[in-house]
Amino acid sequence: MCATALSAGPAVPGAHAADRPRPYETADDAQRVHGSPSSADAPALGTGPATDRIGPGEEHFYALDLDARSDVHLSATALPAPGTRIDYRDGIEISLRTTDGDSCGSEKVTGTGQTAFPLTAYVARLTGADGNSSCRAAGPYLVRVVREDGDDPSRWPLELSVLREPALKGSIPAPHPGTENESDADSPRPAPPSGTPRPVAGGSGFNDARAVGGGVWKDRLRPGETRWYRVPVDWGQRLHTAVELPNAARREDGAGRFVARGFRMNVYNPARGPLYSESFTSYDGDGGKTDHYSNPVRYENRFASANSATRLAGWYYVAVTAGPDLAGPFPQGVPVTLRIAVRGKPKPGPRYGGDARAAGIGVSDEDRETAAKRLTRAEADDAAAEAALLRTVGWSGIGTGTALLAVLAAWTLLARRGGAAAVQPVAGPPGGTPGPGGFPPSP
Repeated sequence: MCATALSAGPAVPGAHAADRPRPYETADDAQRVHGSPSSADAPALGTGPATDRIGPGEEHFYALDLDARSDVHLSATALPAPGTRIDYRDGIEISLRTTDGDSCGSEKVTGTGQTAFPLTAYVARLTGADGNSSCRAAGPYLVRVVREDGDDPSRWPLELSVLREPALKGSIPAPHPGTENESDADSPRPAPPSGTPRPVAGGSGFNDARAVGGGVWKDRLRPGETRWYRVPVDWGQRLHTAVELPNAARREDGAGRFVARGFRMNVYNPARGPLYSESFTSYDGDGGKTDHYSNPVRYENRFASANSATRLAGWYYVAVTAGPDLAGPFPQGVPVTLRIAVRGKPKPGPRYGGDARAAGIGVSDEDRETAAKRLTRAEADDAAAEAALLRTVGWSGIGTGTALLAVLAAWTLLARRGGAAAVQPVAGPPGGTPGPGGFPPSP
C-alpha cells in the first residue's frame, strides 16, 4: 500500500492559467530569509536554496560563514513574472565580500529581448586562486545582492543558492593547457543526434528541471515561457545542446512571420553558474536554430580566464525561452526540438576530502538512470524512497517468513518426537506380561 502511494508521483505544480506561461517553482525546502539593507543586520545563509523578494533599486545583505579550505559557489536567481517585458535596464548583481569591504568577486546579468526570464548571477570563493588572501581566510563574509532600478516596478521573487565544495586531498591541479582555445565559438561542432524525437515536458526552473540524456526531444512552450531540462555531465565530458524551431505556416492575412526576439537558450553548471552570456535569436518563419558546445569539464577550469564555468561535474541545466512575439507564428504554442549529446568518456575526478556527492558534485549510475527515465528531482527522490521501502518490506518479509518457517519446523519436530514417545512400548521385566496398552502391570 505504501509503495502504491509513492508510485502516484509528485504533487501537481501550482495551478496557473492554461494559456499563460508557467511561473518558476522555488524549492519546497528553501530557507526563508529577508535580506537587510544594512550589513549589520544581515541574516545568515545556510547551505542549499533560500528565498526572498527584492524590489527595484534595492540592496540586500546576507551573512555567510566560510572555512579556509572549501570552495563555495553562490548564485542569485531573480524571477520577473513570465510574460512581462524587461530589458537591459532590469538586472541583478551578486557579490561576495569580506566584512572589511574587500571584494571577493561579483557578477551582473541583465534582461534582454523585451522578455522576462529567470536572471541568474553567480560568484565563487576559490581557495586555490590567486588574489586577495583575505578572501581565502576562515570567518564571516557578506553576500550582497542588488537589483537594478529598471522598467519593471514589481518586486521580484529571489532564489539564492549556496553550494559548499569539499576541499581536495593533496595539491590543487594547475590550469589545463589549451583551455582558452576550447571555447564554444572555437570548437567545431560534432554531428548532432538524429532520430525520432521523444516527448518531454520541461520544468519551470532549477528545482523541477526534467532530466534527459543524449538524444532528440520535443516540447511545446507557451510564448513568453522558459522551460528547464537537466543533463548529467561527468568529469572530462563535453555537453552539446541545440534548440530548433520549425517553419511557421503562412497566414491567410499575409502577416509577416519574422520575430526579431524569437527564442533563447542558456546552459548552467551544477552550482547554477551560467556558461554563456546569451541574447535572443531571431526567427524568420522558415525555422530557427541555436546551439552550444561546452569545453570538457575539469576541476582546474575554475582557474582559467575563459571557459571557467565548466568546473564541476554533475547536473547541467538547459533553459529554453520562447519570446512572447512567437504567439504570432505559433498561436497554439511553440514547438521546440532539443538535441542533446554528452561527448567523451568519463574520467576520474579530483580526490575530495569530504562527500562531494552530498554537495551535488559528480555523476552516479543513479543519475544516468534518472536521465534515462526523464525524472524531475522530486520524482527521482520518490522513486528512491519507493525502492528503499520495497527493500525494507522485502527483507522484513523474508525475516518474518524465515522466523515463521523456523517455528513451524520446530513445532513439527516436537510433535513428531512427542508422537514417537507416545507409541514407543516400554519393556517390562524379563518374562513379564505386558499390561494393557503395552505398559507393565502395576506391582
